[in-house]
Amino acid sequence: MIDKFKRSGLIFPSLFAIIGLVILIGLGNWQMERMAWKANLIELVNERIESPSRSFEEVLKLSKNLEDIRFQPVTVRGVFDHNQERHYFLPYKGKIGWHIITPLKMQSGQIVLIDRGFVPDELKDASRRPKGLVEGEQVIDGLVRLSEQGNYFSPLNDVANNKWYVRDIAELYASLGEGVKQPLNFMIDQKRLKSSGEWPLPGVTKVEFSDKHFGYALTWYGLALTLIGVFIAFAYSRFSKLD
Repeated sequence: MIDKFKRSGLIFPSLFAIIGLVILIGLGNWQMERMAWKANLIELVNERIESPSRSFEEVLKLSKNLEDIRFQPVTVRGVFDHNQERHYFLPYKGKIGWHIITPLKMQSGQIVLIDRGFVPDELKDASRRPKGLVEGEQVIDGLVRLSEQGNYFSPLNDVANNKWYVRDIAELYASLGEGVKQPLNFMIDQKRLKSSGEWPLPGVTKVEFSDKHFGYALTWYGLALTLIGVFIAFAYSRFSKLD
């Protein structure tokens, strides 16, 4: 049998098939592990969103490990610098528009970026929504947000023209200039106000996670089964020629 196997020329194809099978099964197992991790993350985030609000100082201490503050409720006090607001493109309920991201200066001098919410495209210019340019010290309840990566179709941020398409926290703070002495690694999405009626519209945070790992795992396992089937058919044809 061993001699027949050698004469069939299947030694190297078998090695390649085994290596390929190990890789494909390993990728499938990795996706299953990622699926379990994602499920735990979603559960954690849902619990955290409903947890009591922390002070800015508490969140700042925890921010060394970003996963400890993702979507953490937080309360901050400070004064908005509306002259430095940034415009982040993100439609809301099918309507084209922008999120207004404004620096908030606290008594300590620390600057934190606040996503104040959505405005339709026609109200992108701050002069068109003067009532929303609140003055004096504000108390902001919100959720901690971290940087997000764009995809292949995401335009590059147009910093010069104040048009942002990817939530790049470091780039946003850098765009504020030297006035920010200690840039943070997070920003805050303002929660919905009880009554306002003025733009921007806060409380439009989307808590979504892509969870396609099971489908990916099935793909890798399916490819592994296909490889087994192809190899069996190939080996059978080789053995048949020796009979």
